[in-house]
Amino acid sequence: MVDLDTTLRESIVTICGVPADQVSPASTLEDLGIDSLTAAEIITDVEIRAGIELPMDVLRGLGGMRTVGEVAAHLQAGVGSGEVPTEP
Repeated sequence: MVDLDTTLRESIVTICGVPADQVSPASTLEDLGIDSLTAAEIITDVEIRAGIELPMDVLRGLGGMRTVGEVAAHLQAGVGSGEVPTEP
């Protein structure tokens, strides 16, 4: 199974330029400077890094997420439900 928690944090570090030690599951998206546009860029990067394509219903659910941990759990649940195809 894909470790989306680590992949998400790596994407945040790369795209936002935030030091890795400042990105934890409890980190709020707001504190990391992540807005809706940046979030879309991060999710695209996660899809590329993990070799997956997230369906729109999973992506729509991200709007109410406040922390990195919430986003990672939401994405992992989508993968675990079989909704997200992975590349061979």
